[in-house]
Amino acid sequence: MRATLLIATLAMAILMVGCGDEGAGQGSAHESDAEPRPRQAKQEQPQKPETVKGEVAKKPSQEQHQHKPEPEPAPRNIPGLTPQDVYLNLENRGFKCSEPELMGPDNQVRWTCERQEAQGKYLVEISSSDANSVRLVEARVITYDPARADALAQDFLGYVARVPYEGAQPEEAKAWVEHNVGSKASAVFGGVWYTLGSKAGRHFLKLENLEG
Repeated sequence: MRATLLIATLAMAILMVGCGDEGAGQGSAHESDAEPRPRQAKQEQPQKPETVKGEVAKKPSQEQHQHKPEPEPAPRNIPGLTPQDVYLNLENRGFKCSEPELMGPDNQVRWTCERQEAQGKYLVEISSSDANSVRLVEARVITYDPARADALAQDFLGYVARVPYEGAQPEEAKAWVEHNVGSKASAVFGGVWYTLGSKAGRHFLKLENLEG
C-alpha cells in the first residue's frame, strides 16, 4: 500500500515538472515571436550650407556698415578754354612749346612754352587733367634789366590775360594786369581768378577756376 502511494506521488511530481517546463518554453516562444518595438527615429539635424574653400562669409553687420566710395569732385577747369587756344597763340609769337607731359601722382598733363630774349626769359605753363581742358595757366617773366622789368611784364602778362574762354573779359583783364603789375593782387573776370605777384625781377600771372 505504501509502495503504491509512493509511486503515485512520484508520478504526479514528474507530471507537474513536465508541465512547468512546457509552460516555460511556451512563454519564451511568445517572447521570441513578439514583434520588436519600433525605435524612435533620431531627429534630423539641419544641414549647414556648404562653402567654397577659402571663401569667407560676411556677417550682416559688415554688409550694413560698408560705405560706397564717394565720387571724386569734378576738376576745376577754365570754361571753354583748351590747351591749343594757349600754346598755338604762343607759338605764333615765337615760343617753343613742349609735348604734353604727365606730372605728379594724379597724372596731370602739362605743356611748357618758353622764349628767350636779350632782355629776359618768358615762360608759360598750361596744366590740365586731360588734353581738352585747362585747369591752370601760369605765365612768368624773368627780366635781366630791373629798369624795364615792369614794362616787359605789362606787355607779356597783359597779352596772356586775354586768353579766350567762356565769359572772358579780355580788355578789362588786360587793363587790370597792366595797372597792377609789380604788386600782389587778385581779381575775377568771367568766373576766372587772376592772381598777380612779383619778386626780385620776376613777375607772374595765374589764371584758374577756384569755384569748380
